[in-house]
Amino acid sequence: MTGGKKAQRARPHKRALRLLQRMNHRHIKLAIAGSLAATTLTLQPVQNALQQVRSTGELHLVGISSPSTFFQQDGHTHGLQFELAQQFANELGVKLVVDPVDNSQHVIKAISKNQAQLALTGLTSDDPRVKRLLVSDPVLEVRQLLIQRSDEFQPTDLADLKDHVIAVAANSSEAANIRKTLAGVPGVRLVEIQQVQPLDLLGLLDEGKVDYVAMNSQEFDAFRPLFPKLRDGMTMDRTDAVSWAFLKSDDQSLYQAAQEFLARKQADGTLERLSAFYSNGETFDNYGVKSFSNDIAQRLPHFQKDFEKQSTAVGLDWRLLAAIAYQESKWDPNAVSPTGVKGMMMLTKSTADMMGVKNRAHAAQSIQGGSAYFKRIMDQVPESVPEPDRTWMALAAYNMGPGHMIQARKLTRRLNGDANSWLDVSRNLRQLAQENRRRGKAAPDVGQALHYVQQVRRYYDAIALNTSVQRDSTRVAALDFNVTTLR
Repeated sequence: MTGGKKAQRARPHKRALRLLQRMNHRHIKLAIAGSLAATTLTLQPVQNALQQVRSTGELHLVGISSPSTFFQQDGHTHGLQFELAQQFANELGVKLVVDPVDNSQHVIKAISKNQAQLALTGLTSDDPRVKRLLVSDPVLEVRQLLIQRSDEFQPTDLADLKDHVIAVAANSSEAANIRKTLAGVPGVRLVEIQQVQPLDLLGLLDEGKVDYVAMNSQEFDAFRPLFPKLRDGMTMDRTDAVSWAFLKSDDQSLYQAAQEFLARKQADGTLERLSAFYSNGETFDNYGVKSFSNDIAQRLPHFQKDFEKQSTAVGLDWRLLAAIAYQESKWDPNAVSPTGVKGMMMLTKSTADMMGVKNRAHAAQSIQGGSAYFKRIMDQVPESVPEPDRTWMALAAYNMGPGHMIQARKLTRRLNGDANSWLDVSRNLRQLAQENRRRGKAAPDVGQALHYVQQVRRYYDAIALNTSVQRDSTRVAALDFNVTTLR
């Protein structure tokens, strides 16, 4: 009996022990599971900036849309900085997403808040406003200029600036340089304007409210087609650089990738060729800009509706069609060349017959025939060729013949180049001409074709500027500025 009672007393303890053992097993399992989860999280690699761009599949570029950065027209984007950034995105294997903003402050804010990874500030590398960002090696070099009205005396030395008024963007490298350079010139009044755009600075000068404007050569080159009464008055003793900008942080992986990319593009000549293609050269020198301004004011209005009509018919930007016509004939319906091509679009007799043009001297017929013919050639460029390369290749084919463009793309592919890139294809045109001559075949006039594409591009951008950019006198009048007499 005694043993039986002891056995009964022991059972509750055994049950409690078994319960504790089960609880311990659960806690151990939970602890192990928690430990494994924590280990898994610890083992997950933390992505750096370059890896994040690749994993999202997008590189976001933020900048001010202008001829000096990137130009958006008819749903397409082009420009030196755009094409360079597009090449960088292609190397990374991602899509380039362009985010246009209104001013440089918004650019800097977007990068600082990590809303974009690559910035085109429109400012030079040593501008105080970009100190918060990480700046790349130079993309291109620019000169600091003093811009003046063409009918005013052109200064030959700094003393000639005595008692004159110079406008400049506040807190800019140009402002700092002017202060330093002209410190010894008496009576110079410096008008420093907050958050001002190049267009507004040039507008102030054009209206005679200041004597000079200080800005870099790239900005003036880009906007000069709008200002036939302005010219570069004096080159300051200073060269600056335009660069890319990135978020300043300990993680420099994307920045380093961009640095290596830019070094390669500098070494292989890409930067030089892009800079040359997107410059205006001598096209809008003092004479050229006045002639173009007169033509766009007096001739274009007579034919703009015809260009717009054909734009709808063929699905191309009317300004591109107008640019082709301007390069061909300067919008002269009665133009005739020594070789017998005639009219606004300078059509040959055979092309006119093919496109149903009965009277080449009739402006509307010529525009219709030339537009339809250009569209036919553009449709022959493979869809794999992206814009703006597709337009540049079509223009070259329009000038030298579609067959030569097909040959040039094949040669580029054979030389391990990118047959979808106008920059690569155009580089091989001279070799194509040499090979054709060696084989006794017809060779393209390479110099003429390259010049043709570049000139149409220049007129295309200039027409777009003149027809889309609005000079706002009210905005200019409301600008916030300080006037300082340097001595």
